[in-house]
Amino acid sequence: MYRPIRALVFAGLVALAAAGSTRNGDRVVPQWDGAEAVSADNQLSVMTYNVKGLPWPIASDRSEALSVIADRLASLRESGRQPHIILLQEAFTPEAMQIAARAGYRHVANGPDAAQRSDAAAADGADQSHMAQARWDRGEAVGKQLGSGLQILSDYPIARVDRLAFPDFACAGFDCLANKGVLIAHLNVPGFDRPVSIVNTHLNARKAAGVSVDRSYRAFARQVDLMTRFVAKNVSADQPLILGGDMNIGQDAYRANAFFTRFARAGMAFVHPDRDGAKQALTHSAWHDEAMRRDLALTRARAKDWLFARGSGQRSLKVVAGQVPFGSEPDGKPLSDHFGYVVNYSRSHEVDLVQTDRTGASS
Repeated sequence: MYRPIRALVFAGLVALAAAGSTRNGDRVVPQWDGAEAVSADNQLSVMTYNVKGLPWPIASDRSEALSVIADRLASLRESGRQPHIILLQEAFTPEAMQIAARAGYRHVANGPDAAQRSDAAAADGADQSHMAQARWDRGEAVGKQLGSGLQILSDYPIARVDRLAFPDFACAGFDCLANKGVLIAHLNVPGFDRPVSIVNTHLNARKAAGVSVDRSYRAFARQVDLMTRFVAKNVSADQPLILGGDMNIGQDAYRANAFFTRFARAGMAFVHPDRDGAKQALTHSAWHDEAMRRDLALTRARAKDWLFARGSGQRSLKVVAGQVPFGSEPDGKPLSDHFGYVVNYSRSHEVDLVQTDRTGASS
């Protein structure tokens, strides 16, 4: 009986949080004046991390944990080990959105804000039926109270940004209060002869959405359909592409099939469970830190946070290493309900997808 109250309290709180957030403006963060970071060993490192930047009381006070995250990234930068590119999800609060500045990332792209609307597709009959069954006590049909929570942090200049906000018929439950969608930042990265397109997203939750699994599944599948079309439209088939984020697939076979089948149909074969960056790092990399390897294996088993990478044309970027800078903590309490992991890709070594087996390993 408390769910209606929960929805109203949440809507009010996130409205306050949204009032303190920035708009879409892509910006250069001036706090770090160093030269563009180019890895000496010709690697490109990419991290995905859901930082749980939610307002109280939906999440208990997150300011301390978010501050630790920012400070650790700044420390990694001081030693030259910072991820070159970071995909953040749930960066809703001002503290979460300050991570980029405090960590010294010069170039930042923000996802859709609460006001953005999309005409990516017209609602069909099934979409209209989905909206007609909306429940306000589950956060549906009350308007977008927050932006997408998506950010891309980069050491490299941003040439262009594309954004997609999922329409009202492509969300379910409490997720509808946030303007979830897709963020693409096209980066000028040394070692590549054309811009590298970075795609960040956070798809609809399953049970946490507060509605039936079938309803959340329909929203998820609709989001994947819209995302694949949006990426195909804005990233040419021969362009380097890295796609990641909190996909909320988990151990749900229906979600996995919807996700990977739609990407295959869209001509993006590199988005395949066997070519996930975490799996490749666990399979083909040497690990000197067993605890870090276990953290990445746990992330892989949860199957929510994914990274996929394609080089020029139908060639996959080779994974050379993996790291988990935000995993298990000494006190046993992680800084978020997700782990933040990094995949290191070779800038010069690509794997021909046509000539490799299903694991994506080079011969």
